[in-house]
Amino acid sequence: MPQILYGLNTAEEILNGGRRRVMKLYIVKGGKNGRFDRIIDAARRQNVSVEFCEQKKIEKMAGPVNHQGVVIEAEPPRKMSLDEALGQIADGKKTVWAALDGITDPMNLGAIIRSAACLGVTTVLLPERRSASMTASAQKTASGAAERINIVEVGNLNQAVLKLKKKGFWIYGLAMGGVPIHEMDFVFPALLLIGSEGDGLHQKTREHCDGLVGIVQKGGVESLNAGNAAAIAFYELSKKI
Repeated sequence: MPQILYGLNTAEEILNGGRRRVMKLYIVKGGKNGRFDRIIDAARRQNVSVEFCEQKKIEKMAGPVNHQGVVIEAEPPRKMSLDEALGQIADGKKTVWAALDGITDPMNLGAIIRSAACLGVTTVLLPERRSASMTASAQKTASGAAERINIVEVGNLNQAVLKLKKKGFWIYGLAMGGVPIHEMDFVFPALLLIGSEGDGLHQKTREHCDGLVGIVQKGGVESLNAGNAAAIAFYELSKKI
């Protein structure tokens, strides 16, 4: 079923990425922005219908969000199987994946995907249950980054982790009290498990980890949210590849 998505970055990345079919592009009348022209050109190159419409129609389609005058009707992001993603690994010694364990906030999900795409994480594993999905708000927060990485939806995260271990992955969990992440001697290919801000990693998930890593914090704040913690962790990992 098509999704109604919104935002300049989201529309531009979907159209240029070519990873999913786009049915229609809606642009607010009178929009004065060079990026509007680029998005319209990209749509027309792909024979995507473009409709110029009133602000009220855009707002009705997108809802009370920062749509930036752009709405796009497109297929949901392509979900890859675990085997497909494994088949795309070119160099295991430079491979970093992430898996989300209990991230239920779409905004955190989108932020994690955006950071992953910026910092060299090529694949993100999402559990089918008890997890945020790739909603319009998650994709808006990701700012088009969902077109640049592999999204793998797994029925059972623990089983997926065990399969990756058999394929040579080293599993690391992001957790309070873990070894400071900048001190960890990572082995690649690596999978970083990220839990929810409140509960952290599930116990069963922790048991599969080859090591637990944490972020040294200063200033008395109790914890970072999952999106911020993931960005810092991805950055530290990117320095070790």
